[in-house]
Amino acid sequence: MLAPCCASGLAARRKQMRERLIDRWLNREFVIGGIRYRVVDAAFSLCLFVLAFLIRWRLMPIESADYFGFLEDWMRSIRQNGGFRSLSMSISNYTPPYMYIMTLLSYGKGSDLYALKLVSVLFDYLACGAVFLILYHMTASMRKSILGMAGVLLSPTVIIDGAYWCQCDIIYTTFLLYSFYFFLKKDSAKSAVFFGLSFMFKLQSLFLLPFFLMMWMKKRTILLRHYLYVPVIYFVSILPCWLLGRDLKELLRIYIDQSGYYPWGTLNYPNVYTLLGEAMPDLRHADQVSGAGTAMTILLLGCIAYYLYTSRVRLTDEICVSLALFTVALIVYTLPHMHDRYGFLIDLFAIIYGVYNVRRLPICCGFMLVSVLTFMPYLIAVDIVPQQYIAIGLLGLILFVGYDLYGQIQRNLTAPGSSPLTSADEAPTA
Repeated sequence: MLAPCCASGLAARRKQMRERLIDRWLNREFVIGGIRYRVVDAAFSLCLFVLAFLIRWRLMPIESADYFGFLEDWMRSIRQNGGFRSLSMSISNYTPPYMYIMTLLSYGKGSDLYALKLVSVLFDYLACGAVFLILYHMTASMRKSILGMAGVLLSPTVIIDGAYWCQCDIIYTTFLLYSFYFFLKKDSAKSAVFFGLSFMFKLQSLFLLPFFLMMWMKKRTILLRHYLYVPVIYFVSILPCWLLGRDLKELLRIYIDQSGYYPWGTLNYPNVYTLLGEAMPDLRHADQVSGAGTAMTILLLGCIAYYLYTSRVRLTDEICVSLALFTVALIVYTLPHMHDRYGFLIDLFAIIYGVYNVRRLPICCGFMLVSVLTFMPYLIAVDIVPQQYIAIGLLGLILFVGYDLYGQIQRNLTAPGSSPLTSADEAPTA
């Protein structure tokens, strides 16, 4: 009568032993790039990468209006004009670096639509790597770092922009994220190089420049001499087009010309101009509205810089993330001529902001909801929520981040007798 009981007990112990062996295997550690991973971390990340790609793959066949209205024609023109020889011509209003990518893709035999989208998808993964590194540097938590990575890959903003819309905003954003990462690592030179790489793709990289200027004022990492790399990188990026015969003046004026394409206060972005009814103003007043809005933006940024400079605050990484998010969001909300996709960078910083402190995740989700609602009128011709209401909601999110930032600064004030600048341990080392 005892035999069956003994057998069942032995089987249970064997099962328990097998489970322990599995646990041991999943918790086995290895090191890559100085970061310690477990097998379970790598396995989950791999599943995340595969499933995130499958989501994007299902969206690949969709032809957005930007593709069949612009990108498709540009690819055709590149082929008709001899591939790389076409770089001597002004085919698009994009900067040369993205045209180099398009030109390389033009030599392929497959679908242009898939090829262009796959470039953006590649940078989706590079961007999630940057967010991983930022969060790991800030928290040393593998779970939070992987959660931030998942936030990027599963973000509706990121998925829609590249895999659905066939846009390339993720490229300049990725370089900005690495610039921010090296800023946190106190490496001014590398931070400036990646900022320059971002600038050569999109003018919107300048949204992060006021933050870096504030950090220079506070003697945190940034050394202005390193930012001489930025114009050098941009000039090198346009050099092939110039050597092939394209007008140098035209190449240097690309961003200036881009800024004059749309005179309206806002192009489908729910900012202050939506509230003012300046989405489609009388063109006779466009210059005045634009000038007033630009001056207002500079003044607001100046107030933030003054407050920060005169505060005896220890600049933690958390404060830096919050300040970057707040300044970028404020710029996009108050600066004229903002497009519907110009809030893209906000969402990526919001992911870092929310994952660092999970109580802020609703704010992160709020920013993403704003982006999705902003995209819909253009992508599917449906105003799910009136733009004015979205603009009010976005203002509320920005004010919350500003109030939270103020609280962080107050909690990190140093002694009255100390310097109003950062402490010595936060001085630039690069």
